[in-house]
Amino acid sequence: MAKKGYFSTFFTKVNNAVLKNEKLRNLKSIYYYIDGINLKFIKKPKKQENSKKKVIIVYNLSLGDGAMFCCALKNIREIYPKDKYELTITCQKGLNKIYEATNLFDKVLPFNYTKSAVSLSERRKIFKELRKEKYDIVLDPIGIEECSTNLLTTRAICGDKKIGIINNGRTVTCPKKIYKKVYTKILEVDNSKMHLIDHYFEFFNLLGNLKKEPEFVDLPSVPVKEKLPKDYFIVYPSASTEYKRWPIERFAEITKRIYKKTGIKLVVCGTNVDREVNDNLISLVKDEVKYIDLTDKTSILEYIDLIKKAKFVITNDTGIYHVSVVSEVPVCITAGAYTYDRYLTYNFKGNEKYKRPYVACKKMDCANCDNRCVKSNELNKTWPCLDEVTVEDEWKQVEKMLEDIKM
Repeated sequence: MAKKGYFSTFFTKVNNAVLKNEKLRNLKSIYYYIDGINLKFIKKPKKQENSKKKVIIVYNLSLGDGAMFCCALKNIREIYPKDKYELTITCQKGLNKIYEATNLFDKVLPFNYTKSAVSLSERRKIFKELRKEKYDIVLDPIGIEECSTNLLTTRAICGDKKIGIINNGRTVTCPKKIYKKVYTKILEVDNSKMHLIDHYFEFFNLLGNLKKEPEFVDLPSVPVKEKLPKDYFIVYPSASTEYKRWPIERFAEITKRIYKKTGIKLVVCGTNVDREVNDNLISLVKDEVKYIDLTDKTSILEYIDLIKKAKFVITNDTGIYHVSVVSEVPVCITAGAYTYDRYLTYNFKGNEKYKRPYVACKKMDCANCDNRCVKSNELNKTWPCLDEVTVEDEWKQVEKMLEDIKM
């Protein structure tokens, strides 16, 4: 029997190898041709007469990206008013409650896009569902620099017009002959340092000839059912993959220092996926820190509410960071500089209006590698630029944050 964590570790190694190796990343385009065979056996829908034009947005990304995307989404009905357009979004399963709560969409279609990235049968199932209707317009705001799930999904949907966006300032690994076949119109930007929130606003600006500057929105949420103290802080030591996790012992040391300085309770949270990492943190601090464990005890909308009401948040590079920033909750992130400009800094047009995040990061000469680490040999370990961040580096940022919020 395989020991616990074997397959998770193996997948991490494979995933990291693909991220690191440009030739392997380029091989992702083979999915385009495999899907082509799959799609030949999925019936295309007939166009139905409708008083409204049908528009579908392809947005398969996770919570952190979605928090920024929601900021730009409010402009969609200015381009496609409700009286003339039926608006649908297809999204990652589990995040559908967020898009439903915006009241912008007539339909929300959630699927397991995470699984579909590595499962042909899952992609076929999704494509079959998406081909039940024909659309007048298909929108892909994610970016088509790689032959990724958003491009493959857009290709599978039956639509008269398909509109995507490409940032020519970034590394483009998707062959031109592929994305030209998928999209009838490609919006173009050319800025290697463009933050993702700028990217989303620019998509809608170019799409609808708008002139909107990025701004934050109040993300949908519902009150947490669990009883909470008036003041609490969140430490989130988990991350989507191993290489983005700052060593747990360092998080534990920061947590102890915070509790000693402030005396307010720690809250750990997340889904069952975060259970092991959260348990490790608790085991290291439980004798010195009062805590509440809400792991796997909140819905997605409750989770957002929990973040909004926190005194402050300490986290790795993961979704809770972006929810915190967009919600203007004081947050200190420990991260490598692999997506320094695109995700980490929140240097965007008009950012002076908002609270700035506190960033503990060592910016090496290879910063902005876009997850293509060239300095890591042991692929299942923390990436070097993240491992370079010491407890004292982090504590310096945390102390500044606590000072600013008068803790």
